[in-house]
Amino acid sequence: MNIKVTILGSGTSTGVPVIGCDCAVCKSDSAANKRTRSSVLITVDGKNILIDTSTDLRAQSICNNLKILDAVLYTHTHADHTHGIDDLRSFNMHKEGPIPCYGSPETIERITEAFDYIFAGNKKGGWRPNLTVTSVSAPFEISGTVVTPVPARHGANSVYGYRIGPLAYLTDCSGVPSESMELLQGIELLIIGALRKEPHPSHFSITEAIELGKTLNAGKIVLTHLGHKIDHSECSKELPEGVMLATDGLVLEL
Repeated sequence: MNIKVTILGSGTSTGVPVIGCDCAVCKSDSAANKRTRSSVLITVDGKNILIDTSTDLRAQSICNNLKILDAVLYTHTHADHTHGIDDLRSFNMHKEGPIPCYGSPETIERITEAFDYIFAGNKKGGWRPNLTVTSVSAPFEISGTVVTPVPARHGANSVYGYRIGPLAYLTDCSGVPSESMELLQGIELLIIGALRKEPHPSHFSITEAIELGKTLNAGKIVLTHLGHKIDHSECSKELPEGVMLATDGLVLEL
């Protein structure tokens, strides 16, 4: 199994810089402090699997020369993770047939309701994405690749992370139940949300995210979904060996 991971977006829901903010990070000239909304592309043996259709999907796709998608996985239904869904119609031009989308039963139900113009039976008028949706709650296959949903907590909400081979992606989470910890045993690369240094009620802090990765004995930990309180250069100096901050466009290979 050959896996290439491309961090399409490494920022929190506001993106960085934040509109109207004059803090040092938002005013920074460093490319590493420019963060679009969180999303990741996982390429397995040539098949492209997108996790979340972020608000910035169009720009991310152009920046990374992304033309073909074979499937989409949804972690949850917050706007920054779903509101780029309409941009999937452009990918339909490069792929025969619909693009399959997967998520928890609750996520799929809410997506089909929120974007009913895509999924409702009446297809008259307008160019809309051609998608199929499937609820998943156990390991399933995409083009022969096993994908394992990993339930987690995002404050009071339930979300999914995903495991593909030795890789796990967990964003927007504040807790991982013991059952899910079992699903993460033996991973080599953990990409995990870490909003800021200070504690937050619905997101892991940097310290909490690193602790989870160390508990899992992950060989490499990449912190994503970063807020504007994190300066890339300064924070990177404080990280232990084997831990790094994600940046938009970062490519990792397994």
